[in-house]
Amino acid sequence: MALAIIITLSLVLGGAVVLICGKGNINGMIAPLLMLWAGDFLLLYAKFVVGDSSLTFILNLSAMVLVGIPVIWLTTIIVKSNGGKDSEKIVRAIVFALTMTIIIVFVPSLKSEGKFKLYQNDFYAVSDAIFQAYDDGKVPVGEHFSSWSSNTNDLENPDSVFSSNEIVKKMEKLKRSAGVGAYTLVDKDVIYFSFGAVFQSISGIAISRNGKDLSTDEILESKPYDGVPTYRYITDGVYHFTDGL
Repeated sequence: MALAIIITLSLVLGGAVVLICGKGNINGMIAPLLMLWAGDFLLLYAKFVVGDSSLTFILNLSAMVLVGIPVIWLTTIIVKSNGGKDSEKIVRAIVFALTMTIIIVFVPSLKSEGKFKLYQNDFYAVSDAIFQAYDDGKVPVGEHFSSWSSNTNDLENPDSVFSSNEIVKKMEKLKRSAGVGAYTLVDKDVIYFSFGAVFQSISGIAISRNGKDLSTDEILESKPYDGVPTYRYITDGVYHFTDGL
């Protein structure tokens, strides 16, 4: 959903610039505007989809390069168009595009809680499937899944682990649209949905069942990370967690 919104927003902003400028005046600005929109897209993608902090940094750095070059280029076009035919339309279009970019830069990133609320049905579906797989004796405590495969070969035949191949698709969706990089069954009643690491710490969403309250009961059967985990309550059975050094 977030990815679809970002793509739609990018197209809407591009269409708005064309309407303001006029088709006849856009030709000389296509290259810098495309670079600017690419930078805007990367900024939005880093803010609302990616969970891994290292990847977010790389995307933001790339976006700033893509934004910086066209800002200088478009400013030059404004100066050269001064007094020319349709110069007012050109200036309005460029100012609009640059203003939207500034707004995007300062828009706050979507936090873990926001990503959970946006995709909560998928989070619950995947956690229910993993818990069920444990109850059926198909996965042990400590099992670590990536978003599309496992460190075992179980997901080469998803039906051997999950009751429906739709669960694997939901895992792929959470990776693509919410930035979930891995799932770890850290306890028979607790699953970590990990977004990514910062230095030697990991963070994400923890989902529990059977009334296990991570705010008071932090004892886990598996310790996948070196450190003392901390939890922040989101809603019943759902927490934001940090773990590691």
